[in-house]
Parts: sequence; C-alpha cells; structure tokens
Amino acid sequence: MAEYIFRKLLAEEGLKNWQVSSAGLMALPGQSISAMARKVMEEDGTKVDGHLSRLLSRKILERADVVLTMTDHHRKMILDSYPEFSNKVFTIRGFLGEKGKIDISDPYGQPEERYREIRDEIKKISKMLLGKLNYFSLKEEGNLRNLENNKHRGDKVNIAIGSDHAGYEFKQEIIKYLEDEGYQYKDMGTDSTVSIDYPDYGYKVASAVAEGEYDKGILICGTGIGMSITANKVKGIRAALCHDVFSARATRNHNNSNVLAMGARVIGIGLALEIVKTWLGEDFDGGRHQRRVDKMHSIERGEYKGDE
Repeated sequence: MAEYIFRKLLAEEGLKNWQVSSAGLMALPGQSISAMARKVMEEDGTKVDGHLSRLLSRKILERADVVLTMTDHHRKMILDSYPEFSNKVFTIRGFLGEKGKIDISDPYGQPEERYREIRDEIKKISKMLLGKLNYFSLKEEGNLRNLENNKHRGDKVNIAIGSDHAGYEFKQEIIKYLEDEGYQYKDMGTDSTVSIDYPDYGYKVASAVAEGEYDKGILICGTGIGMSITANKVKGIRAALCHDVFSARATRNHNNSNVLAMGARVIGIGLALEIVKTWLGEDFDGGRHQRRVDKMHSIERGEYKGDE
C-alpha cells in the first residue's frame, strides 16, 4: 500500500524527479496485492492495478537513494545481509526523526478496518515524508542522491506559514528569510492585502501542523491575538503569541510551542525576524516542562483531574 500511496502524493505535488517502488524480504515474486488491501486502497481513490511483488536484492539497494522500512526488524534484516548500505536504510518513522514506537504494523490477516487504519497511518506519514525531499539533490546522470549522507535530514523543520491582509507584507519578508536559511515551507495564504478573515488562514496552518504535515507553523495578523486564539482551537496546537526574543525562546524551551503568532502592527520586521530565528532555533527542554505540557493536553482531552 505504501508504494501506491506515496506515488499518488508525489503526482499530486508535481514532484516528478522521484520514483517509488517496493520490494519484500520474504515475498513470493509475482504475487498481486491482497484483495483486502486492494479494496481499502480503491475505496480511497488509489488504483493498484498491475502490481506484482518482488524480492529485495543487492541490485535494488544499489540503485536506490533511500530505502525505508515499515519496522525496525525489517531494517535490521536488510543490514544483516547488506551492512554496506547502512547510510541509506531507515525505518520510515526513524527517517523522520521520530523516537519510541517507530514500527508500522502489517495488517495482513487482520480485519478490514485494520487495513483502513494502516492505510490512513501510511497516508499521514507519507505527507510528512514529502517535506524531507528538499534535503536531496540530483546527480548528473539524473538519479537522486542524499546530501552528505543525509546529514541535514533532521536539522531543519518543515514550516507552514500564513497571514491575513494585515500580516501579508510581514509574511513575505519572513518567507525570504526562510528561503535564505534553507527551510522547507508552504505559504498557505493570504496572497494580497485585500481584507479577509484571519480564522480561515489560522485554521489552515494550525490544522496542517496538528495533522503532522508540517513540523511548525508561523501566523501573522495585525496584533497576532486573533491568529493565536484561532490556532489554539485546533487540537494538538500550542500556539504562542510572541513580541520579544525572550518569550520566543522560553515558549520553545518550556511550552514546546508548535505555532508562532506575531502582530505586524505591534512590532517591526527586524524584531519579527529575530523572533522567528530564535523560535526556530530553540528546542524543548523536556523534564518538568513535559509534565506541564502533558497537563495541558489532558485539559484539551477533557481528562484533567487537577493537581496530581
């Protein structure tokens, strides 16, 4: 399923330089996709006609630029046989820098609903993978090769940015900064100074971050207040309104904020760029701060039981 889901996403995004194929470690060559997998894929609008299984081989590994496995066990099996390819073999979640439970289970032999759950999980992960493709470049012969053994894969974040009409010009300046620094970003509007409703764009950015398509979000309106309130209505979002560098640093260190809001009518662009630079450059401290963030999440879920 993963091959066809990712192919469809690449086509939708117009990323024509990438090719995706799959191979199994213990598959019987020439087998078609299972009836259950075909059903849940086609009900989601993805055609899988003509797919035949094949075994992973040295030749396939040599030609591949990146090899992504569903589980850590699969990754280890490949490296046990082909240790020389350790610089290009990752679990999907490991490639994204995730820790903890990184396996995506095989639904084979399980109920139909489980196939749908795995399909949707793969779709979500595949959208996140799209944001990492800019850390690769074309070789002269046309194949893709990872930069410096994928050194920068986890060093940059994938950013969604949006504004209303009052924040449009600020947003354009921030986008220039993101481009200069090599960040991957998506401009989610607005695209002019014509008056619009800020919740429309605040929701676009916040929901994209909450769904895992982007690592962080940046929102700008006149005061930043409306955007921050809107973003914080989206489950999983921790939006911080910052008009000074100290707050930008603190909200990353202590609150693990994933959306930054600013007001274009409150501060100048020079300070705004310093805030963006600081906010993107800081990490979450964890520890006692994780406990506090967890309590915020329990409030969000309606499970908060007071000081425990």
